[in-house]
Amino acid sequence: MTIGSVDIVRRTCRRVGLDRNPMRRREDRWQAVVALLLTVAAVAVVPLAVLLIGRPIYDTDIRAVHQETARLHRVDATVTEVGKAPLYAPITPVRVSWRDPDGTEHTGDHHSDVMVKVGAVVPIWLNDSGRPVQPPSPTRPLSRAVLTCGAVVATTVFACAAAYLLVRRGLDRRRVRLWETEWETVGINWGGRGAN
Repeated sequence: MTIGSVDIVRRTCRRVGLDRNPMRRREDRWQAVVALLLTVAAVAVVPLAVLLIGRPIYDTDIRAVHQETARLHRVDATVTEVGKAPLYAPITPVRVSWRDPDGTEHTGDHHSDVMVKVGAVVPIWLNDSGRPVQPPSPTRPLSRAVLTCGAVVATTVFACAAAYLLVRRGLDRRRVRLWETEWETVGINWGGRGAN
């Protein structure tokens, strides 16, 4: 270890109250221990949230996506009419036509996520009744898992910070009372000396 890194460790220990300063009170050490425990708890929540909450949500949702996709079948359809795309959404409403394996012609509405022209061939998904539907989003399970884990982690960090502030407030009140008591003692001890 270099001298600079030793100084950084010493300064960090001093700032968080883990040094052997005789001026530190028991309350200061309690505050440092509580801060350390709450920090460890907040950091430990991240992997636990991913393993115990995020992973099961992801696995359940990905199975649901696969099951839903298995009930659909994909066909290539020809664009017969292109609607006007709204400014706020990256989708284009189109009218498409496709043929069944037996040669029956079908038409339906579809929302394309890319710009298309009349005559373009686009893949569409059909449900059991032969109607065009949007396939389930393959990114939805990951998004749900990440958002849920993020909410759990944020709530835990907020709870740990609130707990630390409450403990610190109580310890600050105690320190103020002790400080006032010590000043009264000093005033009594010093007040009688030197007065003639």
